[in-house]
Amino acid sequence: MVQTHAGDDSDGKIWGIEGMNLLFIIAGLLLSVGLTLLLFGHHSPLFSFGVGTVPFVLTTSYVFILRQGKPKSYDTDLLETLFTGTGWMAPAQQPRNPLYESA
Repeated sequence: MVQTHAGDDSDGKIWGIEGMNLLFIIAGLLLSVGLTLLLFGHHSPLFSFGVGTVPFVLTTSYVFILRQGKPKSYDTDLLETLFTGTGWMAPAQQPRNPLYESA
């Protein structure tokens, strides 16, 4: 028997956070810093910081609630189920075209 390690497809972990999830968190952090700096010149520091933290909090919540430690596509399947009711269902079978039926 040949070991293929087919089940070892891992993106790796950094500080306990899975690979792609870390990119979401960093993107949220960058958006938060940019929004805070943008608002800082026109509004109070407390308001700027409060509004600026929203992207970071949303992306971090998304990662830890719907992605971290969950099976692949769990987040998209759950959201599809909530919005359309078809997330975990097998695709509907298309009716057969009589012109393409094999003899």
